[in-house]
Amino acid sequence: MGIKGKLLTNPWDNAYWFSRMLINSDRYGGIGADSKLMLSVSATIISLFASKDIAREDEETKIKIISDSVREVLIRNRKEGTGKLTAIENFCTDLFDKITSLKDFQVLALTCEKIMVPINMALKGIPSDDRTFVESVAKALLDSKGAKGLANIINVLDDIGSKGCITAERQQVVQAFGNLRRSIQSTLNEDESDIILTAFCQEFERRVGQKRKGRAGRGTEGTTSLILSYFGIQATHAPEHFTAGLEVDKWIRTRDGWIIGISCKRTLRERWKQAYTTDMGLLSRHKIRELWHVITYDKDLSDEKITEIGSHRAILYLPDESPKLKHASGHPGMKDYVRPMTHFIDDLKKLV
Repeated sequence: MGIKGKLLTNPWDNAYWFSRMLINSDRYGGIGADSKLMLSVSATIISLFASKDIAREDEETKIKIISDSVREVLIRNRKEGTGKLTAIENFCTDLFDKITSLKDFQVLALTCEKIMVPINMALKGIPSDDRTFVESVAKALLDSKGAKGLANIINVLDDIGSKGCITAERQQVVQAFGNLRRSIQSTLNEDESDIILTAFCQEFERRVGQKRKGRAGRGTEGTTSLILSYFGIQATHAPEHFTAGLEVDKWIRTRDGWIIGISCKRTLRERWKQAYTTDMGLLSRHKIRELWHVITYDKDLSDEKITEIGSHRAILYLPDESPKLKHASGHPGMKDYVRPMTHFIDDLKKLV
């Protein structure tokens, strides 16, 4: 039998699908993130399997007893009429449709205890932002280079933060993977172990990937904050009721009462065009003077992109030695939209 056949016929493959259901927040309330609840579900199933009284019952009755018990654990202390209770009821309905044998409950118990709980614990050990990895070197870099070294500083801080956080991810997954492998090696055969271990890896990577996306945004905001703070430039809050999805990390209020949006990063993200379809009147109503972007990687900045972004009150600060800066600075249609990166802090201080 091929690999596909083994998966289709092996009940342990449900470990992956149970994991997905347990952490599904949109449909089932994300109950899998509650480690205490997961351990209660697992303990309930294991204790019922060990009960001599239940052992005397036929399989259909056993499945009914365990199903009712698991449902009771999940809905305990839930308020009637709440969205959470409705989500759990949906989960139970779909879960028990998938469970057709006692083996499925063994898989569910292992999934809750050996996959969901270790992943939850591992995620707590992974930083939600990279600030702890960059603050220790940020001041030294800025003391050494100042505004002249902004391009290098942004890249270095980004690299240090990313590497530090990914190292933390690796430490957590290696430890959790090893613990899981050792805990199942004496009870499952090779094929079953492979299925469980890969289910763990898939689910871990999926969830840590979500955390990584959020960290990326907070990381660039942290870098911008460090740079502005070092030069004594105080950030302000975003314009009230302004919800346009612009590529902005911090807001700076100028002397005339208007504000400037600031971001310091390697490159504008893929959704730049969508962000810059913002109505110009909207910027004026919220007294947004300009949007300044300190960009260290400019190879994807076409003339069209520079013109499009610049027409929506954006200024691009590019590395002083950048050929793109030299080209755009001499172009009548782009010269007002680009500036040397070494002018960024001085230009900002003139306004604030």
